[in-house]
Amino acid sequence: MEPAISRKIAYALPSFLLGLWAFTKVNEVSGPFFEPIIAACTNPDIDATDFASKTGYHTYEPKVGLGFFNVLVCLITQFVLELRETHPAGILVWGGVILVSLPVCVLACLEAGRAGVRGPVRYPVAMGLLYQLFGVSIIFPMIWVPSYIFGRGKRGGPLSTFRIFTSAVLGLPGVVLTSVVFLASSDSYLWTVSAGILGGPIVALSGLVLWKDVSLSLSPTAQNVKTTIRAVKNAYRLLMLVSFVGWVYLVAIAYQSYGTSVGDIWKDIWVDANASVAFMTIDTGVFYLALLIFVAYHSEVKAMKMLLVTPILGPGAAGCLVLRELEVETMTKYSKEHDYDLKQVERKKEA
Repeated sequence: MEPAISRKIAYALPSFLLGLWAFTKVNEVSGPFFEPIIAACTNPDIDATDFASKTGYHTYEPKVGLGFFNVLVCLITQFVLELRETHPAGILVWGGVILVSLPVCVLACLEAGRAGVRGPVRYPVAMGLLYQLFGVSIIFPMIWVPSYIFGRGKRGGPLSTFRIFTSAVLGLPGVVLTSVVFLASSDSYLWTVSAGILGGPIVALSGLVLWKDVSLSLSPTAQNVKTTIRAVKNAYRLLMLVSFVGWVYLVAIAYQSYGTSVGDIWKDIWVDANASVAFMTIDTGVFYLALLIFVAYHSEVKAMKMLLVTPILGPGAAGCLVLRELEVETMTKYSKEHDYDLKQVERKKEA
């Protein structure tokens, strides 16, 4: 049953306002930091080969900008470097965003493949590029969540195992690149390339492989629905495991540096934080809250469960857990409601 318009507005509006607040706050805390970097990165008289010697900033690799996003790669390289050099606050806040991105990656890819989906939700690659350009804490709550609420496709029908498997795999490069950026030497070419890819267009453009997807042509047979349920469970389980391991790692770093003092952590990631760390603190918090709003739109009980298990499992694994449950419950309900129709389709197919 389609939710009432009042319910749609009740969740879409707060999400939009949350993104609007993030936009204002991000510009407030990071604007002065970015201005001189943007000036250097956009200076036509400074070539990438001698960028470091002429500006004093870290060198960047324009090749991973694919020509159109070189300024973004230049900017993000300096941004990630500051996070890298601000230990442990940098890894804690960047890691938080990466963990939340894992369940959202599966969510966004699956919803883009639904029959009847309309608007920005249908184009995950375009959304990914907007995340890179303007920040996930702005675009996800301001555009994606409201667009989903008012333009979502038909949930419960079958999806291809290719789409489901790919949705899980696409979330892993961010984890690998993050590991390189925070563990490899920042003087190495490997670090420079990894930082550029992490904040550039390549990761977002990798979603283009989903153009080969055949989800919309799948027959809604009982077998296809069962196959979808099984594949969705496995996709979320995989990322739930990766997310939980990442959360344990971040908790270990935090405990080693701050003990049990939440106040000291907050001081480092917000009160006394530099521009990059403060930016990512906003990103982490708003991204998580936007995902929570999405879950609450479907089930307030599931949202409460996600909130309660987050301190134990971490934001990524908690998101994977409830999204998996929502998906399986929706598909199971769909299967029961369309039991007769599904059997009729199978009989016709056999005949």
